[in-house]
Amino acid sequence: MSREFLLPDLGSGLKEGEIVQWRVAVGDVVTTDDLLVDIETEKAVIEVPVPYDGTVIALAAEAGELVKVGSMLAVFDTGEAGQTSEVADEPADQSATAPAPVMETASPSPEPISTRVSGNERIKAMPSVRRISTEFDVDLSLVTGTGRDGRVTKGDVLAFIKGRTADTEKLETVQQAVSSSSLDERVPLTRLGKTIAARMSQSWREIPHVFTRMEAQADGFLEVRKTLSDLYDHKVGVETLLIRAVLPALKTYPEFNATLEGDELVLHKHYNICVAVNSDEGLVLPTVHNADQFGVRQLASHLAELLPKAIQRKASPDELSGGTFTINNIGALGTIMGTSIIPIGTTAILSAGRAVERAVVKSGEVKVLPMMEITMSFDHRVIDGGMAQKFLALVCLNIEEAARMLA
Repeated sequence: MSREFLLPDLGSGLKEGEIVQWRVAVGDVVTTDDLLVDIETEKAVIEVPVPYDGTVIALAAEAGELVKVGSMLAVFDTGEAGQTSEVADEPADQSATAPAPVMETASPSPEPISTRVSGNERIKAMPSVRRISTEFDVDLSLVTGTGRDGRVTKGDVLAFIKGRTADTEKLETVQQAVSSSSLDERVPLTRLGKTIAARMSQSWREIPHVFTRMEAQADGFLEVRKTLSDLYDHKVGVETLLIRAVLPALKTYPEFNATLEGDELVLHKHYNICVAVNSDEGLVLPTVHNADQFGVRQLASHLAELLPKAIQRKASPDELSGGTFTINNIGALGTIMGTSIIPIGTTAILSAGRAVERAVVKSGEVKVLPMMEITMSFDHRVIDGGMAQKFLALVCLNIEEAARMLA
């Protein structure tokens, strides 16, 4: 018996997802212990498991295509008989590791949607590249891709042809037809890239950004970090101590832990701190929910698990949403100072630069001390400069008197 598997809502009101890669091919014998497909949503790449034991009959889309929730994703031959069509009554599990809702249908032999056999279809390449490869009978699996993520470009195919063919006249014709401008590679934005572009544009368009900065003496901060790393037997990230430094300020000045909704400012009583990190696909914002309820050691361990998951695009939708304030450790990239764009739905974001030693005057003496630039972007509709300075001064005080962060 054949059974159709429909794309479920994988979390956070998903409406559609983009096929990243299939983990199976038509004809594979699979079990529920296997992975079926990687699907990219606006927030994460989610691994969807095989829903039942059987043989893969058909796959409904190619890598790079969008699939809507509720549409068919794959068809399986389960070897069962006498079952009638039905839709699962249970709501979708929002975990990416659990079987999802399915639709069953009895049919003698469904037509395959996509055979997904080995060959060029598994290679990342633009349609124009595939046309050239077809014309010259080039197996793209033999071509080394130099584009992003191993994508095969026109230049790669033309170089391959030139290296193997004596038909130089035909090749020259193709090269003349492909102008120098068309040799420029056009790489479509990923699902995450489109989301980042849209949200950054919305934020910059709708929020009147104002920026302020201060310097904090960081010797105590760095010493506490080293001591905690030795004590816990694992590296304590700067983000751990930055979160501890901002929490008292957020409680003292609640306008920074808020959302502007129309004519009302919603002052949140929970402290969900986002930590901006870079993945290969772009910026992601993993969220520490109820950060004020973590002890220092718990917070360090939680971040040590959460941040790598987010960087690898393995974090769940819940772990990437619900933030009320954001910190950005731009110093991790070697940056001394910089400003950040405020995430939609929040009123401010704090950025910490890399601590660098320089000569400063302290108590009438010139000393060489590690100094850290702390900058903040804030929404001028609800926060004025005076309040921003007070908030930032308290954060810097917590950094300089690092023992405060351990309380």
